[in-house]
Amino acid sequence: MSESQTYAYDQLKIDLNVEKNSYVVRFLGKSFLKDPSEFVLPILWKALQEAIVAGKRIVIDFRDLAYMNSSTLTPVIKILERVRVGRGEITIEYRKSMKWQDISFSALVIFQTPDRRIEIIGVD
Repeated sequence: MSESQTYAYDQLKIDLNVEKNSYVVRFLGKSFLKDPSEFVLPILWKALQEAIVAGKRIVIDFRDLAYMNSSTLTPVIKILERVRVGRGEITIEYRKSMKWQDISFSALVIFQTPDRRIEIIGVD
């Protein structure tokens, strides 16, 4: 993976940036996709694999996402499950002040681990 890549499908854009200590996956726009796993999961999976090899954390940042349907959570949950039972470190960031984000992402705290390999962070 190069230092920065952008993927786009319909109204959803995903930016990947390799930073000093992490792979940052930033979701932008809107996701109305009926089966977002086809587009989103390969991007997340590749970023996670490369982050593990590089010894870096993957940060999935939803703070600038205007909207997503509930189907878009499915690939995120699959990645969280993979990290929970396997290797890697992951942080999910969302905007608490956006009601739909708070409702969608606060439910993911069940995936958090005591060792902080998985973190769900709501910011204002």
